[in-house]
Amino acid sequence: MQNTFLIGFLLAQLALFGCVTVSNATDLNRQQRIAKSPQWNGEKFQNPERVPATEWGKSLTTFWDYFFNKPEEYTPSPPLPVEPFDISQWNELRDLQFTWLGHTTFLIKIDDKVILTDPMFSQQAGSYGPFSPIRYSKTLASTNSLPVVDVVLITHNHSDHLDEDSIKALIPKTRHFIAPLAVGKLLEEWGVSHKKITELDWWQKKSIDGLTITAAPAKHTSERGIFDKNKTLWASYGIQGNQQNIYLSGDSGWFKGLYEIGKRLGPFDVTFFEIGAYGEIRGWKEIHYTPEEAVKAHQAVRGKLMVPSGWATFDLGMFPWSEPVERLLIAAKQSRVDYLTPKIGEIVIPGKIGGREAWWKPFIKGKDK
Repeated sequence: MQNTFLIGFLLAQLALFGCVTVSNATDLNRQQRIAKSPQWNGEKFQNPERVPATEWGKSLTTFWDYFFNKPEEYTPSPPLPVEPFDISQWNELRDLQFTWLGHTTFLIKIDDKVILTDPMFSQQAGSYGPFSPIRYSKTLASTNSLPVVDVVLITHNHSDHLDEDSIKALIPKTRHFIAPLAVGKLLEEWGVSHKKITELDWWQKKSIDGLTITAAPAKHTSERGIFDKNKTLWASYGIQGNQQNIYLSGDSGWFKGLYEIGKRLGPFDVTFFEIGAYGEIRGWKEIHYTPEEAVKAHQAVRGKLMVPSGWATFDLGMFPWSEPVERLLIAAKQSRVDYLTPKIGEIVIPGKIGGREAWWKPFIKGKDK
């Protein structure tokens, strides 16, 4: 009996040693890749164009106004509707299709492969307790209702795009996680096997069952706390299938490198552009598209059909909640850009089913209606 316990103890120690060894080897490889990255300056990752320092004085004023002086009509009334996700319909359809699940979370089917972008299924966006933005709608899709996911695609590590509870819930039903360089360490800490994770630098690609996913530049930042500013990379993505090509902007501001993305990876049948986190503070406005800049960026990457994201989910700015999409519609019309504005939870087949309704109009309050 003692021998049995001894053998069991030794095997457990060997397994633990093996896990530590693999973890150390993975982290060493990550550090070597970071050091070789053209985006790494020896201390942090850099943007393709300079971003000025944040105006902290104005930031504090905006912070105060956000919590204490925001007009009532800046939020929707009543809570916004969410279409129940119909997995039977989803599984039946074989065309390129997608469902917007709120914020920048999209469930996309391309070449019969399922991609989930920046999964966020929590009621609050962020790790700031009562100061974190609250979801407009009280109902949202559950990870349990989703199909098996071939790829979870992460654009950067900000907590409204990389949510711990959402990632942990998705681990059992996700085959692969793709993230920008250095983000994989956090995924491993949350329980994702290193064997499931691919970290990409800009212009690096990963092929999965006929899909080619390429990380491309974006103009943004990264951090999870006070002391890790820009220690992990951020990215946009091109997703190339056999017949269709998709662009995912991630969070970004306008930069000239968008033309290179269009040249190298475009044209794109569908683009997903974040439009709802803009502001006037220096250091912030350079890393978030206005709706007008998003339309311009869509054209720069040679997009055909544009889908806005990052609006109508969380309260992220000092403007009426519907302003981003209203400004987008004006800019798109002026630039002759075709667009879709799907309801949250609605299954859309571009050009065939869904996404053409101005569903938000009845929920605008007061003078902004």
